[in-house]
Amino acid sequence: MFKERHSSQSEMILHSMEELVPSDHLLRKIRKHIDFSFINPLFKDLYCLDNGRNCVEPELLMKMVFLQHLFGIKSFRQTCQEIEVNVAYRWFLDLPFSERVPHHSTLSQNIRRRFLETNLFEVVFDEILKQAIKKRLLTADAFFTDSTHIKANANKRKSEILIQRETKRRREQLEQEINQARSEIGKKEFKFEDEVSRKEIKTSTTDPESGYYHRSHKEEGFMYLDHRTVDGAHNIIVDAYITKGNVHDSQPYLERLEVIESKYQLRPKQVGLDSGYYSYEIIEGLESKGIFGVIGYRRFNRSKEMKELKRQFTYDQDKDFWVCPVGIVFPLRNIDKLGYKVYHKKENCRGCPLAQQCLQGKDKIEIRQHLKQDAYERNRQRRLSSEGKKLYSKRKETIERSFAESKQNHGYRYATYRGLKKVQANTWMSCAAQNMKKMSLALERREKFEESSSLLTLFSELILKIVRFTSKTNKIKSWLIFEPTLSTL
Repeated sequence: MFKERHSSQSEMILHSMEELVPSDHLLRKIRKHIDFSFINPLFKDLYCLDNGRNCVEPELLMKMVFLQHLFGIKSFRQTCQEIEVNVAYRWFLDLPFSERVPHHSTLSQNIRRRFLETNLFEVVFDEILKQAIKKRLLTADAFFTDSTHIKANANKRKSEILIQRETKRRREQLEQEINQARSEIGKKEFKFEDEVSRKEIKTSTTDPESGYYHRSHKEEGFMYLDHRTVDGAHNIIVDAYITKGNVHDSQPYLERLEVIESKYQLRPKQVGLDSGYYSYEIIEGLESKGIFGVIGYRRFNRSKEMKELKRQFTYDQDKDFWVCPVGIVFPLRNIDKLGYKVYHKKENCRGCPLAQQCLQGKDKIEIRQHLKQDAYERNRQRRLSSEGKKLYSKRKETIERSFAESKQNHGYRYATYRGLKKVQANTWMSCAAQNMKKMSLALERREKFEESSSLLTLFSELILKIVRFTSKTNKIKSWLIFEPTLSTL
């Protein structure tokens, strides 16, 4: 039967906020498993204790920031508007409908004037992470690190070219090894000095602290880079370090690994990295810590002819020379400033039957190999091992998924602030919110598993009791049946 529905907007409803929030809502899980009681004592020293008006407590302000990042809300103004009408948000904030939502300027000005000049956002991230460690959600069996770009709040057309003097970072340990190797073959040692160069750098006039990001097959513009490390167990973010967009991925890696170990006493057993981290410093740095590191292979711009030639030659590691397919020895002749060992013959190979194939119009054949080739070879063996392949395949399930989730669900594609310090503070809060989500969902799964396992244990114990009881009754029955036969005998 057709019937029109007539609803009244002014109808009085008597319900508590507890009843209106769904039982499986994400905020229920977060509030159940995350302890926010550390926030008020942490921020207390920034307020006057005996003068002025009553403040909006820091825990409420931080929870509002968490709501913004959890649900990808674009601004503080929109966050406050959403809290006005969303029952779950008000329930999470302990803010009944009888109380007004703090004005968006209260939230933004507290953060800008009171909180940003401190390291409290990093401390909040640390406290959330320590709760995850305490609840055994981090195993430190494997860490995965990568970087992603965040678009700066700056127009790429509003820029200027600045000429800066840059001093190239020296590799003193490699320089010592080069001079030692040269002295062993009777060559004069190099005098290494700082190399100072003038470089043209494109700088934003809107946000000078951002860096111009340009890589092949990727969008160009002024960016910040998030160098992030996640744990392989539940994909919880362990570190998120912000740099300019023109900083190489591998530059802050070893330093941030030390920071993680000193702050949380976490040293991974295994590490998975992409080819951007393919350098001997990182390979040897991981080996010195006893970490099983797998780094993707980086394709250098080498000629195909040289690659094919090297495959045909054989290297004798004990005597340090190369042997061509005919059997002619190519001894070590020199070591250049970059650390490459050069192997060649003094006489040419024109009398050789394979000369035309090998020389290809050149006067002589030179084979180059780096002093740190052993480190690259050890990384290659780890990468091609079954354990290494399994570890490297998890990158797309961990660090790549973490970046995708941040950008898709938590409003992480664009920087809402200008300046390195502000972007870093915003990143700490965004990653803390993402960790809270991961932690609450993982703990809920753990509780359900424990409940099901306990029920299974009770059921198995019941079955065992029934089996024991039936076995006893069968013995009694068999004795009763057997007794008359004994009397007849």
